Amino acid sequence: MKHSSVLLLPALLALGCAHPAPAPPPTTSLAPGILHSPWDSTPVKPNPQLAYECGPALVIGPDITVTAAIDSRNKNLSEDVKAAVYAESSSALQDLSKRVVSAADVYRTTGSLSAANCAGMLLTDAASHMAITGYMASTQAWNEHNYALRAFSIAFLKVRGAGVIQPQYTQVITTWLDGLARMERSYVEHLRCDAHKCGLHSHSGNQIAMAAATCAIAANDPSLFHWAISQYKAAVGMIDDRGMLHYDNRSGRWAHIWNLESAAALVQIAELAEVNNDPLYGYDNGRIHLLVHTAALGLVDPTAYKAATGAAQKVRTPIQPWEVVWASVYNRRFHDPVLEALLRQIGLVPVDMWGGEPWSPEDDPS
Repeated sequence: MKHSSVLLLPALLALGCAHPAPAPPPTTSLAPGILHSPWDSTPVKPNPQLAYECGPALVIGPDITVTAAIDSRNKNLSEDVKAAVYAESSSALQDLSKRVVSAADVYRTTGSLSAANCAGMLLTDAASHMAITGYMASTQAWNEHNYALRAFSIAFLKVRGAGVIQPQYTQVITTWLDGLARMERSYVEHLRCDAHKCGLHSHSGNQIAMAAATCAIAANDPSLFHWAISQYKAAVGMIDDRGMLHYDNRSGRWAHIWNLESAAALVQIAELAEVNNDPLYGYDNGRIHLLVHTAALGLVDPTAYKAATGAAQKVRTPIQPWEVVWASVYNRRFHDPVLEALLRQIGLVPVDMWGGEPWSPEDDPS
């Protein structure tokens, strides 16, 4: 399905885009009517003198048509050919995500205004070039689109309080992010949905809802934010008594990983809602905790998922950071002993697909 970037263009051109006991929720200081992010209530002390090497902007095309890595494995291609297709590749998108996330995290940890400006510059340039607003050639391209959108939107939320992005460029970025989130929503809502398969209510749909929530906060778009919350509620309502999601179990050997990705995305939606005074962790008698705990146990022993699906599970050895670090935000409010032990084992490392550094690096359980 081809999605056009036409709806984004006018706005951009006009500008020149029994459950664990919870800990007390964070407070926010923004005015009523403004959607808040977790970083709004934790300002950074600016350091204007600390330099940051940003490097040149990366040109990313509207369409992503090459999803295989553009690297030395393509030995039959010349460097000129690789360079020619780079802007339309997932490799370019991954590189941009890493640079934006890294700059945002350096700002949050050091106060470097140069780093915050770098993140803003990279996002402004991507938005101005209508990056990833067009045709996605495959399911993998859509997955890369979503990973990047989560990284971009969270990075923007981390640096928007620095005061280094001019208002007109802030509008370019947020209009772009909002449009990308609505593009993903349209995509997932048009996927097949029946008793056996439903993208909207699978890990993919939950990750799209998570991206929509962060983009909605960036653009102060209540309609999009409420859609993300409605998706959260629908997903939580589908958690069975084993702590699993039917549409994520349909994959057989990938069931645990897909349930884990859903848990990670839904926890972040819940956190964003809590910051905006909507207590989603308690929705449906706090059923989200059952999904989170079962997914955490699956990292230690996925036998329960094999029993549920009849298939041996895809297991990564050792455990990968992205499988765990999302839980640092959950652990700030709730104390699951399995998750705490896993967090100590992995440590708090940046993961671009979840937006870089965990939300509260000071809460390292080790």
